[in-house]
Amino acid sequence: MLERLVYVSTASSRQDVTGQAAKIAEEARTFNQDNGISGALVGHEGHFVHALEGEPPVLDQLLKRLEDDPRHYDLVLVDRWPVDDRLFDGWAMAGVAMDTGTRADLEALIADPTLSPRPLVESMRSRAVPHA
Repeated sequence: MLERLVYVSTASSRQDVTGQAAKIAEEARTFNQDNGISGALVGHEGHFVHALEGEPPVLDQLLKRLEDDPRHYDLVLVDRWPVDDRLFDGWAMAGVAMDTGTRADLEALIADPTLSPRPLVESMRSRAVPHA
């Protein structure tokens, strides 16, 4: 069984959050590949938004690691749901090429994490790119 989850967190350093996301993604790739995790990470306006896919026990372990990561705080699990297929298959950790719609969806979710992240995740997938 696969699950997908989305969380929002606040960057510990609000400078160059996009660059921080790229560095985090680079560090995460090997772990994610070794553990069957796929997903995308975005740094925006002092926050990270992360969509992850994998087996539930592996995602549980990863969430524990992420909660202890000093590069961010106030991690809020926005949603977690079972899925039949991966949206980010082949992406151990994608970036997202921002457009107006994706930016607006990110800002809405950051402001109100009670919103459904599912349309944003679809947008993130359609805009997935390698982290620079």
